[in-house]
Amino acid sequence: MAFWDADLTTRMGADTATSQAGLACFILAGFRILGALFFGGLIGLETLEGQIVAATTGIEALVALIAGFRFLAGKGAFWGIAAAVLLGISILNSLIGFAIGGVVIGAVFLVVIVQGIRGAFALRAGGFDEDELEAFE
Repeated sequence: MAFWDADLTTRMGADTATSQAGLACFILAGFRILGALFFGGLIGLETLEGQIVAATTGIEALVALIAGFRFLAGKGAFWGIAAAVLLGISILNSLIGFAIGGVVIGAVFLVVIVQGIRGAFALRAGGFDEDELEAFE
């Protein structure tokens, strides 16, 4: 199953979508931490701009980590929405700065996280067809 074509009518499809979103959130948090280290080294933490960048990047990485752990548990729709909103702001920032690579990579992560949000809502709602099947009769 590809990440852009999640089958949310089955429990396995919704579970796979949330697992992929969890992995995407962990990778996103890692990218944010590495970016903060490189960019923070250029600006310096003694300036106000450096402190603002460090704080916002830390918040984004923390939200992505929490969303990743919640997605791996099959939940995390609301933390995923928070991570998706922060990622959308980051994509907008990359778009304003003409960083096309950041826009493309961010868009791929955003698609995966949105599929995970949909999967988490589907798991929460339940009512899958295979739940009614009796396996070993």
